[in-house]
Amino acid sequence: MDFIGYDTFLLLVLLILVGIVLFLSLVTTIYVTRFSKRIADLEKTVEGFVEHSSSHALSKSVAEAGTVTPIPAAAAPAKEVVQEVAASPQPAERKKFDVGTDAPDIPSGMKNLCTLYDLDSLTVSSPDGLVIASSGHPSAITEAAQFSYAFLTGAPITEEGVHVFPVDFHAHPLVGIYRSSGSFQDSSLDSLKKDLEKILEKWI
Repeated sequence: MDFIGYDTFLLLVLLILVGIVLFLSLVTTIYVTRFSKRIADLEKTVEGFVEHSSSHALSKSVAEAGTVTPIPAAAAPAKEVVQEVAASPQPAERKKFDVGTDAPDIPSGMKNLCTLYDLDSLTVSSPDGLVIASSGHPSAITEAAQFSYAFLTGAPITEEGVHVFPVDFHAHPLVGIYRSSGSFQDSSLDSLKKDLEKILEKWI
């Protein structure tokens, strides 16, 4: 077996070292080139940004210099506002009951009276509780018997919204019964009694 000579070994080691140095030099050159390129790109970016900022600031300065700030005109004196006091609405006059057109029959006439006087129901009965005329309330017969007796005897009526009153028809005393949850006033009772008598005169 042949052994490598000392000179040959040194030459081989030297060649290896030279190769390593060349490789490192090549790598260093590549990195330096890339780094230089990045620095150049960064410088271009900074220069472009500076130029853009300078041109924008210059344009803004020119625009501000050319803009004339308007002087506000003197405020016109405020006009006095005169508020007119609205007159309070007068209550509408109640429509007059026409027995010829508003009472084509007894039930229709009684219903129209309920509408005219804002009543829930209206009934006329004899003193002994017989229904003579009604607006059609479901409990008209029961109410006629109950409240007519209370009216004759003077017993108090405790049911809310129910009122009784006398009705004269050819000297025959009758009893009027109405229910109201609205704004029916006692001052309208005389008018209601007269309209009731008109219906009775026409149909009985």
